[in-house]
Amino acid sequence: MQNSFIIAVNEEGLWIIDQHVAHERVLFEKVLRERQVERVQRQRLLMPLLIDLLPAQMANFAHMADELHRNGFEAEPFGPRTLAVKAAPVGLEGRELELALAELLQTGDEPAQADNMETRRRRIAASIACHAAVKINMPLDTAKMQWLLDELGKTENPMACPHGRPIALRYAHREIQRAFQRI
Repeated sequence: MQNSFIIAVNEEGLWIIDQHVAHERVLFEKVLRERQVERVQRQRLLMPLLIDLLPAQMANFAHMADELHRNGFEAEPFGPRTLAVKAAPVGLEGRELELALAELLQTGDEPAQADNMETRRRRIAASIACHAAVKINMPLDTAKMQWLLDELGKTENPMACPHGRPIALRYAHREIQRAFQRI
């Protein structure tokens, strides 16, 4: 529906699945698994991507550089306010790569959260997944939709994305019958 939502039916009823957040959940759990066994897939860039940062973002990079590297980023300072990205996690490229890094390096008022390594790992995985996932208004063929639903069914939490948004709405057969005044 509108190249954004998958409409599916099973024995439980009618499902409306947000394709972006469903893919985000699948990728999030994949990134966490790969990170845990240190098998993160990265892609080398043909030319380094130069990203201008604020001084506070450069400081955040210095603080997070090792964890970013473990998650597939290969980057280094290129002058006082520029970051040269030489490799990125598979699936992140171009503008989405820039957005993911900007999001991860943004300055916030959560110093206690930034020091929690597990929270940092999950935040990095969520950002990678969000920016690498299929987008809304992106047409998917039937095979890709089926793959996405199958993979979503294998996740630990198939009902919420890493940011807490719902992935699917379910309307039970009884609810539909009631709405049409059949029962």
